[in-house]
Amino acid sequence: MGQALLLRRIATLVVATCLVSAGGACSSGREILARDNTPPPAFDPEPRPDAGPEEPAELCPSTKCPPGRVACPSKPFPCGVDLSSDPDNCGACGIRCRQDGDFLEKFHAIMTCSEGACLLVCKPGYADCNGNVEDGCEVEILENKDNCGACGNVCNDFCKSGRCGCQGSATYCPGVGCVSLHSSDANCGACGEACPESNKPPLPPEHYAYYGCMFGVCDRPKCEPPRADCNNDLGNPDGDGCEVADVRTDAKNCGSCGNECGADEICMSGKCVCPCGAPCFNVNADPQNCGLCGWVCPGDNRSSFSEAVSLGAVDPAHGKPICDQGVCGYRCSSHWGDCDADIANGCETNLLVDPHNCGACGVRCDGIEGQACVNGQCLMEACSGSGEAK
Repeated sequence: MGQALLLRRIATLVVATCLVSAGGACSSGREILARDNTPPPAFDPEPRPDAGPEEPAELCPSTKCPPGRVACPSKPFPCGVDLSSDPDNCGACGIRCRQDGDFLEKFHAIMTCSEGACLLVCKPGYADCNGNVEDGCEVEILENKDNCGACGNVCNDFCKSGRCGCQGSATYCPGVGCVSLHSSDANCGACGEACPESNKPPLPPEHYAYYGCMFGVCDRPKCEPPRADCNNDLGNPDGDGCEVADVRTDAKNCGSCGNECGADEICMSGKCVCPCGAPCFNVNADPQNCGLCGWVCPGDNRSSFSEAVSLGAVDPAHGKPICDQGVCGYRCSSHWGDCDADIANGCETNLLVDPHNCGACGVRCDGIEGQACVNGQCLMEACSGSGEAK
């Protein structure tokens, strides 16, 4: 009876509040949700022999690998291999998922290890359309009319950059290709609709203009390529006609009216580029030109230029040179460390499995001989009555 009354009359309800957020952090505060000032019923509960606070289990160093973790000849650390994801030991020791450059070049793909099985990952622009891993990603899908952008996506006319037909507002005209029906003198408003010679008086020669197709209509004044009318006075007898001489080279109207190049750029072929057509570099962030042109940041850079790594292959250097505000540095990949302080060999230490550098350089798992490092923590398990691992 007394217990039932106690359940109905909760004097004070106190809960720990948990703020679910991106960080998943819980607050340590306590919040009173309800209060009942009525005195609780008086009763003497029978003592329970196990009512005391539960003692936390004591943990001892362990050498027992968790399920799926083993030591393989290629990676001899205790429990150092996760058979579900290790591309060198996928499902069993020695089962290798190919990620080398020769495999990538031949099959347009790499193999990754997922749930203990090697899976094919195609490079961009290729696909495995026959479902046969033996021939890799056999179909090119960027220009393939029968598999445009994806397996089985058939185009009526042609495939360009993984998309069927012409891009933007262009229209495909048989025997011609992609044209703008808004401005093509030979295909004005429709394929094959050529504009006839105009009967209007010719425009002033200094305007560099003629009558042709504009907005899909013939006999409209338009500029002679590569000139442009950027002040919109074409057709005005008192105007200056097509005043921009060449949008291919005009730095204030590069490629189109109003597209102005930067102070250190020139306009070449309608695009803003660095002088002499060289590519532009950000000397504040480019490890190959850090602080000034040609200053290459030191350190193992194999991962910086690896196509296989971009597809998910194992990072050979486990790090790469960086340039931050014009100052060189070296950044290790997640869970790897430069424990020998030599960036020439990259970040050589796997902090997830190395018992001499477990979670951080210099952290040793030496509670007992053979204690493993698993996921960056020295392996522990519940102690037996003797104070040793069970």
